Amino acid sequence: MSIIHLPLAVRTAQEPQDRTPPARRLRVALVNMPWARIHAPSIQCGLLQSITRSAGHECDSHYLNIEFASLFGAEAYDAIANIASERLHLMGEWLFSYAAFGEVTADDAYFGEYPEVKSIWDELTGKGLEDLARTRRETLPDWIAECAARAVWGEYDVIGFTSTFMQNTASLALGRKIKECHPGVTLVYGGANFDGEMGAEYARKLPWLDYVVAGEGDLAFPALLNNIADGVDTPLPGVLRHGATGRPPTADAQRPQALDELPVPDYRDYFAWLERFDRARLLGRAPVRLPVEFSRGCWWGQKHHCTFCGLNALGMAYRSKSGSRAFTELAALLRDYPVVHVDTVDNILDMGYFSTLCAQLAEEHWDVNLFFEVKANLTREQLATLRHAGILRIQPGIESLSTHVLRLMRKGASKLINIRLLKWAMYYGIDVSWNILAGFPGETEEDYAEQLRLLPLLHHLQPPGGCGRIWLERFSPYFTDPSFPMTGIRPRASYGHVYPASLDHEKIAYFFDYEVSGTCSKEAVAELGAAVSQWQRRFSEAKPSLVHQRLPGKLTLIDRRTDQPRRAVLAGWKAEAYESCGDAPRGAAAIARELVAKEVPVSEDEVRAFLEQCCRAGVMVSDDGKYLGLALPENPGW
Repeated sequence: MSIIHLPLAVRTAQEPQDRTPPARRLRVALVNMPWARIHAPSIQCGLLQSITRSAGHECDSHYLNIEFASLFGAEAYDAIANIASERLHLMGEWLFSYAAFGEVTADDAYFGEYPEVKSIWDELTGKGLEDLARTRRETLPDWIAECAARAVWGEYDVIGFTSTFMQNTASLALGRKIKECHPGVTLVYGGANFDGEMGAEYARKLPWLDYVVAGEGDLAFPALLNNIADGVDTPLPGVLRHGATGRPPTADAQRPQALDELPVPDYRDYFAWLERFDRARLLGRAPVRLPVEFSRGCWWGQKHHCTFCGLNALGMAYRSKSGSRAFTELAALLRDYPVVHVDTVDNILDMGYFSTLCAQLAEEHWDVNLFFEVKANLTREQLATLRHAGILRIQPGIESLSTHVLRLMRKGASKLINIRLLKWAMYYGIDVSWNILAGFPGETEEDYAEQLRLLPLLHHLQPPGGCGRIWLERFSPYFTDPSFPMTGIRPRASYGHVYPASLDHEKIAYFFDYEVSGTCSKEAVAELGAAVSQWQRRFSEAKPSLVHQRLPGKLTLIDRRTDQPRRAVLAGWKAEAYESCGDAPRGAAAIARELVAKEVPVSEDEVRAFLEQCCRAGVMVSDDGKYLGLALPENPGW
């Protein structure tokens, strides 16, 4: 098999000069299994491929998720890979469970507990439960067996599986079969599904897992490869070996601190596999979204870990690439791969990038479409900077439009801060991905009644993708901190249909069932969910708007959020007062002082009365003594 080498333009890594060459050059394969998305390469495979080559070994990436999507049908594959309710029924994992472990529970028991699975399958295929069972028990195991029997696996010394989200049973199934067909190959597993005690349990119980890397593999994986090449078994932090005497270490692998020293991911194999299985047939007109990584951890989570968030496992400490390195890496990837859409996998934007990376991107005027996760407290000026930099898609972690609920989450935001982001993102044409969540201990019915009253005022802004209760994740404060009133914590019941009883489900589960007191009723969440659906329909069909026109001495508000358009003219100081609440929430006292400084004879009480009148008219919202205007400037260059 030929090895595809990185193009010169992508070799931007700072390789250590004192690296000792391995005793022998290993041949390494990295495998990306279903249900990883097919419209993007695996950043885990891409980065480890570059690291492995830098360590002196040969390395290929095998995108078997692409091959399987070609067999399964791209549309059906995408539907299962992106199914929102996966954390409830684990359907993707259940489908490959039989290939990995054989019979765990009877199909009818699973169908009886999760009747929605039939509806999902019927909608995808038009076929019934018999076809679903046959797919699980015959089609998928046959494909796994055929893949494992290929002679190519015997040409490798080491095969590494990356497993995140719904890749676990497919990865375990193929590894098990490869070990049967090619017993001499060494199998290594890693990824988020093997963090902490999850990885330790798999290493103890599954004999075909020669090694498990728990935590970040950038340093541990090449060190393990060198151990294998040198024929030694030197203990490595975070590297667990099946059958090792004594208790395996549970500490995660050593984490790189200087991210600038990591190489650029190699995505050549992804594009080769995509073309091999007919990109046009698999993706249609959907773009490839190239993943990049500029930081790890979460600078907000270091200070205030959001109560429901299980991301970062034990690696919350924030580390970021320099702005210049981020720019250089992005430029190399855009130059060497046929993409426009680039998605950062960072949990949060480095705020220093506004003056470095974003400024450089704005100067270049590239036609790039970037995605970042950000904090919701971005100002209007910062959102304008994102737009000029080509950051056209963001996920700000809004989660609620209730200040009280946001405090329960430890979000460090408020109702008005979140609305401000939605307002100015809309103005600058930035797509916002967000949801409304419920189920936080301490919330009240009024928290959701308040949001129910608020939503119709926001129909001119981008609606959330949905509304629902939170789920309990391993590593989240709700899971780890006993002071929260979560009781009866146990693995999601669906794990019992996917994994055999020989594995301790308490140790391998990421999602958990639980009981909790002090949350709002199901009826309140359902009512708010219905209001969200109405918002989505109006936003897509009616194109509602609320704008203001600025002219000398007056401000005209034009409201098309309902079927009955309205117009109001604010003159004199009232126009200035409304406009002063546009960029950010303001208090009546501060506005009154500004007007008095301009020799406008108006009192704080008069200003407050006017702002309250605007709130009653639905063109402004208030919270904790501050006011935010909802109208967007009609002038796109304002």
